[in-house]
Amino acid sequence: MAAVVLAGLHLDRSDERGPEAARSATPEPSTPQPCADRTVRCHLLSTGVWAVVYTSPERDASNATLAPTPEERDGLVLWDPGGPGLRPLDAGTVRAILPSWLRGRTVATFVEPWVVHKVGPECLKSVENVSAGGELSESQTKSWPDEFSSSCDVDLYRLDRAEYEESFRELGDKEGEISGVYAQSFGAVRGTSVMSELERTGGWMVMDAPAPPPGTPATTLMVERSTAVEEGLQRIMGCHKSDALPDCEKELHQTLRDMGDGDTPVGLAGGTEEYERMTALFSLSHDLESNAEPLREILTNWPKLTEADQEIIGKASYSYTRRYGDGQVLPEFVGYLANVCTAYEGWGAGAGSQERNPLGAALSRIHYPCAVMPGSKDSRWATPDAGESPRLLLISNSMDPITPPRAAESWGDKYPDADLLEYEYSGHVKAPEELDEEISAWIAGATE
Repeated sequence: MAAVVLAGLHLDRSDERGPEAARSATPEPSTPQPCADRTVRCHLLSTGVWAVVYTSPERDASNATLAPTPEERDGLVLWDPGGPGLRPLDAGTVRAILPSWLRGRTVATFVEPWVVHKVGPECLKSVENVSAGGELSESQTKSWPDEFSSSCDVDLYRLDRAEYEESFRELGDKEGEISGVYAQSFGAVRGTSVMSELERTGGWMVMDAPAPPPGTPATTLMVERSTAVEEGLQRIMGCHKSDALPDCEKELHQTLRDMGDGDTPVGLAGGTEEYERMTALFSLSHDLESNAEPLREILTNWPKLTEADQEIIGKASYSYTRRYGDGQVLPEFVGYLANVCTAYEGWGAGAGSQERNPLGAALSRIHYPCAVMPGSKDSRWATPDAGESPRLLLISNSMDPITPPRAAESWGDKYPDADLLEYEYSGHVKAPEELDEEISAWIAGATE
């Protein structure tokens, strides 16, 4: 869900073991790569979750792995970049992608379980079988849920509510009190598990372009997102301009219908080509402003796409679906499903027909595994009561195509005492530096 997820994406063919190795119930977690660098501190917590602590830039690199200084113990911030799909990064990259108001602070983040517990080849193959875009056969519909549950240990690949809460407390014991949480996109959902603890200790939370609160119907999530993406594409095609053709929006909608329509009676993406095109649109929509030109070319040239158009579609689809060139899904996609599916309910209902909502139909197809995803009480996220909320700042992008502003409004409905900052950017990005002064002032007020 978060655009920052793509920053840590890279091919990982390291887990090409046999079927028996893939079925190991509780494999030992591997050490995150950045932990070999003396510019960070790392903790393997009793929950099995790794925490990586990026010390303040002022600390000498040779001393970064030593115990936290008194100043650091008073100012640690937990950063949840959302996704989930971000592999642990080196300190330099982290500092570059953090908002500037956080770059001088000591920041910690939890490593996604799917990173340290390798996703086995049987699981990857199982998800691949239903994520290529084609219509499922009757036999697949009947057999796939059992195949999925037997080959994918989703509990091992997700960071659930109980683990998150306990990891937060233990990290505080090791590093000192956590003063606040910076939660981007889906990180806002996971942050609900520590809101009560932050309220107890006088901490704060900043939700930047938050995903919809837990409990939001999956259909609502997919419809609102697909609608926001189509509206963004309308702006790219100039449908909002005074001199636009009267049928501009209708023509664009027809193009989207055609791009995602295969020879299938259920109105979903009918094959890998359709699936590739639609997932490419979602990938490029993470930053509609920067990707306006290639999107305009693709939508204008359709159906006679150039080689350059096809190359852009292929690369963008790969970024979204985490698929190898041979079709196999990447561990990132399994980790995404394992975490996001349990946050919302009602995945099997769909998000509209190909005719009425082609982007919503494609989203329904992408999230098919969510309809059979096993869960438990520990994996379900829930919003605490308003009285258990810490000082809360909501940052909302009115043109966000991934987490539309209605999501931030829903958080505000739940927590009416929350403060709100708004900005406009046609994409799913962190708050702009123009808001740094206001955010810093808000945090200063929250800690007084």
